Amino acid sequence: MKKKNVLIVGTLALIISGCSNTKVVSESDPGDPQKLILATQLDANSPYAVGFEAFKNAVEEETGGTVTAEIHTNGSLGGNEDALLQSIATGGVDMAVVSPGFMTQVLREVDLFSLPYLFTSYDHWERVVDGEIGIEMSNMIEQGTNLQVLGYWTAGVRNYYGAEPVNEVADLRNVSIRTQDSPAIQDSWSALGAIPTSVAWDEMYQALQNRVVDASENDFTNIYQSSHHEVTPYLTLTEHDFTTRFFLTSDIVMERFSEDEQAAIYAAAEIATEAAREADKELAEQSLTRLEEEGAIVNEIDTTPFIEQTEPIREEAALHLEAKDLLEAIRHLSD
Repeated sequence: MKKKNVLIVGTLALIISGCSNTKVVSESDPGDPQKLILATQLDANSPYAVGFEAFKNAVEEETGGTVTAEIHTNGSLGGNEDALLQSIATGGVDMAVVSPGFMTQVLREVDLFSLPYLFTSYDHWERVVDGEIGIEMSNMIEQGTNLQVLGYWTAGVRNYYGAEPVNEVADLRNVSIRTQDSPAIQDSWSALGAIPTSVAWDEMYQALQNRVVDASENDFTNIYQSSHHEVTPYLTLTEHDFTTRFFLTSDIVMERFSEDEQAAIYAAAEIATEAAREADKELAEQSLTRLEEEGAIVNEIDTTPFIEQTEPIREEAALHLEAKDLLEAIRHLSD
């Protein structure tokens, strides 16, 4: 995941900066090349913030304070991952965490990691991202762009929740469900008989309450913090997405530092990755407990029929992304 002296690819800068005419400017001193600016749209108690804090402590200790880190949360330097990715390109942010969907603008094969039921378990996900496949994906990103992958983070395990319980695939027939804006994700829910719908996240509580949509899908933490269980109490453990997020920086950032400082940054990134993953697990467990305490009805199911019925979608997506071999390699590592 480490590289040096790689030129910026002009098309990347154009693609990313072209998404917005507004440059996100850091509130910190832009003249301090030894200070790393880490930013997230999430709050200061999020797993991302925990990972950033671990990075800050590790890099400052390892370098004796010659390299410092400044953490920005709550969207203060970019309210979403798209803005943060743009800001890495324009220099307003040095490090951020971004989902595969936003990375497809620079490398379409990355979208494979967004496919429902690509991973069979969290252990499977770890074997993929921490092994040769993760290295291959990082190399593909780094060889084609000016970005560097510092680690693979997660945003929990996504599950179904709605106004009515789901016990089998047939229960999803004609259920309107809010999904992410990805053709493969929407096609997967359609294959299960549901009706995928786009609704802004900040409008979801009212949409669920008024039955504009019947259901949605997300991880335990987001479901709990958004209070959606108050109006859609049935939570089904579909476990359709063991999510992947990329902890990113750029070549331009790394070129500001000596080889010893770069080594310290990479080592700190490994510590941060572990801390962020552990924080995500703990928060998910706490959120599930609170969901059940506050009346959510949690339903375990056999996911095999769901996996089988969405298999053609993964096959078609892999062909479209020219990532068939990558899909087979991921399957080979499954439980």
